[in-house]
Amino acid sequence: MIIIIRHGQTVWNILKKKQGHKNSKLTNKGKIQGCRVAKFLENKYILKDNFNIYASPIKRVVDYINIIDKNLKYFQLAKKVKYLNCLKEHKFGKWEGKTIEEIKLKYKHEFLKREKDKWNYKIPNGESYQILHIKLKKFLKKKINYRKNYIIFTHEMVSKVLRGILMRLSKRRVIKSKHDSNYIYIFKNNRLKKIKF
Repeated sequence: MIIIIRHGQTVWNILKKKQGHKNSKLTNKGKIQGCRVAKFLENKYILKDNFNIYASPIKRVVDYINIIDKNLKYFQLAKKVKYLNCLKEHKFGKWEGKTIEEIKLKYKHEFLKREKDKWNYKIPNGESYQILHIKLKKFLKKKINYRKNYIIFTHEMVSKVLRGILMRLSKRRVIKSKHDSNYIYIFKNNRLKKIKF
């Protein structure tokens, strides 16, 4: 089983700014979401040593894990986490910290090029979906044994591509998919379940 958890709402999520590798603080709602995740994990799953835990090292994810950890009664989550750079959010390069409207105005040519080929277009100083896809395929091959249990704390675009690989989705479906911060995805027996908490 693989449980995929996106970090809670951040200030830049509200402002609709691209975050990528830059950080933005969790909002009060984001912190409350962390408390709810803790409750969900304790109520639905007995978190024992049989869970391997991987996470993005970007601060908003680390902060989210610490909130969840403080709200777990019977399990110390933070001590078990292995932070991996390959789980960092899709890098938006020089677009980070900007809204779509700002990107359209300031980087019109690059924006249009990406719209024509979102999967392969590499954002200046950033990444493409294809680069992220290659990294995550390597991660799954090296770190995941499908007979074991995992929790992955990460970001929306990483979650989209991970789920795409696990479910063998088309590139188009991966790009169109979402991972809102009040949902958890569970991959088990080659099926994907979306759960609201």
